[in-house]
Amino acid sequence: WGPGEWRAMVQAASQVADWRGARRLLDAMGRCGMPADGPAYGHALVACARASELEAPMALLEELREAGVPPELRPLNQLIAACGRRGKWKLASYLLAKMPELGTRPTTVSYNSALGALSRAGQWEEATRLLRSMPRDTPPDVVSYSTVVAACRRGGATQQALDLLDEMRVGGGDGGGDGGGGPLPPAPNAFTFTTAVTALAEAGRWREALQMYDDMPSSLPPNEALLHAAVVAASAGGEWRRSLELLGVRLAEGGDEGGDEGGGGAKEAASEQAAAPEPAVAPPVRRKSRYGGAFESEELAAPTSEPRYGGAFRK
Repeated sequence: WGPGEWRAMVQAASQVADWRGARRLLDAMGRCGMPADGPAYGHALVACARASELEAPMALLEELREAGVPPELRPLNQLIAACGRRGKWKLASYLLAKMPELGTRPTTVSYNSALGALSRAGQWEEATRLLRSMPRDTPPDVVSYSTVVAACRRGGATQQALDLLDEMRVGGGDGGGDGGGGPLPPAPNAFTFTTAVTALAEAGRWREALQMYDDMPSSLPPNEALLHAAVVAASAGGEWRRSLELLGVRLAEGGDEGGDEGGGGAKEAASEQAAAPEPAVAPPVRRKSRYGGAFESEELAAPTSEPRYGGAFRK
């Protein structure tokens, strides 16, 4: 067999996450006198990453180093991401720092993989330091910043998350220069805002969370995760009307869709509903909801007509 056939065999093992089989094939290559092959080792590293095996790759990387063969970029990035899934943020940081020594230049994706590992572990200080240390020729993108914002949220550093968001909103760049030689921070995306709104809601700052939701650029339509974060914030403040509005539900308040701040319209609607004949449906059931007290009302628990927003309302 030539190098192509060996690579194909190791790749087949990697596709089913058979890192032991990939290891045996590499050993067989050596016994047949084949030199260390970067692509074949890359497939073996991918097999380890897919299987979340983190010990065997270190031996593979050492063999490549001794042979003077730099590992391929993509397998290293996947390996760093696998460290994050296993909660091994220190190993992820080590692999990122080791890449230049191995002869592989890290890219923004490499940094983002390490930042993801730090974020999963709530290591917001380490993540912030890594973000600030990214070289000018590998500037952070919106994923980099958003991942660090998420790390701050998980670590309870709400103000630091907001500071990063403000930095992005002021910069609003695309990775280009700012005229002074440095890259502008990227503009925030929907995930960034979702994380910031969630951080505020979890910190009990529900008014600020709703204000941030309202101030989102119109170019960023809210997704389900952002809607959920805003509903949680409104429920935390007892703003049950706002929660319903966020879900796209309009209470029948005398035909005024805008609502009635005094609550008179809601009371009239409730009176009319009480006076109306009982519908031929099962009686309402009071049940718990993660959105809080406002969503435990009998009116909402009663099986009425199909909500026009379907799954989002049921969720």
